[in-house]
Amino acid sequence: MTIANLDMEALQKKIIEAYQADSHLLEKFREYARRLKDNVRPLKAYSVNAVSFVSADGGDNRIMFDPALIELVRVVDSRGKEYVLDVVASSSTLDELEKRIQPGPQCIEPLRRLCSDLGLKLGELSYLLKNMGQGGNSTSALRAYRDIVEWAVLYEMVCNPHLQWGGDTILVRDGLLRTKTFRRDIFPKIREKIKAGIEVHARRNVTVSLVGVAKQSAVLSKLAVALELEGVFHRKYPCYVEVPLDIERDCYNYDRTWLLNYDTAETEEERARFQSMGCLHLVKFGDKPGDPVWPVDIADWQRDQAPKILGQLIYDAQYGFPIPDYPMCIQKAHDRSRIGHIEIEILQDMVFKGLTQNLNADEYNRLLRFRYLSQDLKKWRYMEG
Repeated sequence: MTIANLDMEALQKKIIEAYQADSHLLEKFREYARRLKDNVRPLKAYSVNAVSFVSADGGDNRIMFDPALIELVRVVDSRGKEYVLDVVASSSTLDELEKRIQPGPQCIEPLRRLCSDLGLKLGELSYLLKNMGQGGNSTSALRAYRDIVEWAVLYEMVCNPHLQWGGDTILVRDGLLRTKTFRRDIFPKIREKIKAGIEVHARRNVTVSLVGVAKQSAVLSKLAVALELEGVFHRKYPCYVEVPLDIERDCYNYDRTWLLNYDTAETEEERARFQSMGCLHLVKFGDKPGDPVWPVDIADWQRDQAPKILGQLIYDAQYGFPIPDYPMCIQKAHDRSRIGHIEIEILQDMVFKGLTQNLNADEYNRLLRFRYLSQDLKKWRYMEG
């Protein structure tokens, strides 16, 4: 289809008619934006130690040589400390993953501590892990495993009795403080243990705050146009607003468990079955009217400390690069967790070596020829010298 083949006047008429049918939605969200505008509060900067942790992106850390697919799971914090380095084959079964919580060379200590403290096997944390080793379904299971490992590292940073922070610290998760990975009856137990771990630090006169910062969310996406039209964050200072539950609920299409936390649950059953420990805020860390706005979850039990907790991120965010006014600790953790292309190529060679170690010389030469001469030659035509 090209512009020359389109009836632009008819298409424009249909687009305008379709928009007018949905125009009431814009007005509804503008009303939400006006409500938020009345509750925007300024932020004061506080100096504190900000630490983030990030798992290397799965799509960039897959080692493939069909039919083999190996995924690297690596979690590093913004100081450069590596918490997890794991290698998982797409054909790995749940029984093989269970070795990650057992003493031995495959043990992942943060994962072992989480499961040990909960008194559970790894497979009991999530229904999604049962798909491990089941062909196409294993992709979602690997994604779930990666998410569980990230939460295990957060748990390690808070609940490891041998890890003591030297001063007040804010732990910054890359993503909101909510997940669809864990079972709904398990996540509340993790919340309680993280809360208890933070209280242990408080008894040592060290304040540990917990936030989750995302680059996007359904709430911000739905409200973005309305927020701009109403000039909600057009202010010459850092500021924030807490998102009321009814507005948040209207922006999501998900099950209520994504929204509910311990404080917003209405029944005892809901307090025992949820998948969020965050209270959502929209925050502008910059001091210019047009600076970006980010969705930020604050741990629900620290909600009343929101002005100070968010203020602790101002200095870190204002030095953000290459993403402006976005927490620098997250960006540092991303850089330090990323495995570069050269490293991936070296690991790819290791996989090839492993695949060929039991082949005879003729088979090895055939596979070597296939590896390099069966590449997509069509791409070479468009390679720039």
